[in-house]
Amino acid sequence: MSSPQPTNKKLSCLGVVKLCKDNTVRPTSIAIIQSTRDRSGSMSSFQGSAAQSLYTSIIEHQQNSKDNNVKITYSLTTFDDKVEYPFKNVDIHDVVLTEDEAVNLVEPRGLTRLYATAIEDLARLRKTVKKIKSENPDTTIKGIFELHTDGDDNKSQPLTSIDLNAAVTAARSEGIVCIYAGANQDAITTGTSYGFSASLSLTTDSTPTRGGEGLRMCSQAVMRACSGMQPQFTQSERNASAPIPSIIPSPNTKTYGAAYLVMNPLD
Repeated sequence: MSSPQPTNKKLSCLGVVKLCKDNTVRPTSIAIIQSTRDRSGSMSSFQGSAAQSLYTSIIEHQQNSKDNNVKITYSLTTFDDKVEYPFKNVDIHDVVLTEDEAVNLVEPRGLTRLYATAIEDLARLRKTVKKIKSENPDTTIKGIFELHTDGDDNKSQPLTSIDLNAAVTAARSEGIVCIYAGANQDAITTGTSYGFSASLSLTTDSTPTRGGEGLRMCSQAVMRACSGMQPQFTQSERNASAPIPSIIPSPNTKTYGAAYLVMNPLD
């Protein structure tokens, strides 16, 4: 019997018009989310919490879109040593994902192609944001990149953390909000080495309860960015996610000049 696959289904719903304090119509904004999630074998310690957080995040993004009159375009990438793209630039209200499908999408397996996957996704996101901005010059456009992982890259050679840092730095220079959630590590140290800001790097536990809570905190930060609020993690969120962070060795910083991909967004 084949594994269940997510489907796209057009949902019929009424638009919600939001008013500012002076009763003028609040302008519609556009948020482009790229969610890049590790499903390598070591993620098994999360048990079902990684799938549950993915499933819940879709529902929350759909509600956030309605509540704040934000058009959200959503892309999801899952990776181990293979990369899959369940959703690519889909209107959030067209995303239909069951809990069983979420389990199938992030079921742990394989090695960790972290650097290459994140660099490729950032290149696509940057290209998409530029295109949407050119098509909507009078609309507020926000790109958001979220990366979840629980360990070191072991499948991206010759790419290194320096190449990922260059990609994240380039995206941030263009106004893209970049959010990092890392388990089994000091995510602030690791995240900043990858180019993320310390305020948007979150250490998560790798247990089902704490790990799932950390991924939920990451989704909350994405929602804040979508609705124009400050997305930075609060101390209470950090305490809920991982009160005692664990540390892994610093990522490889040797470069092979492969940052060519960074400056040349993919088709």
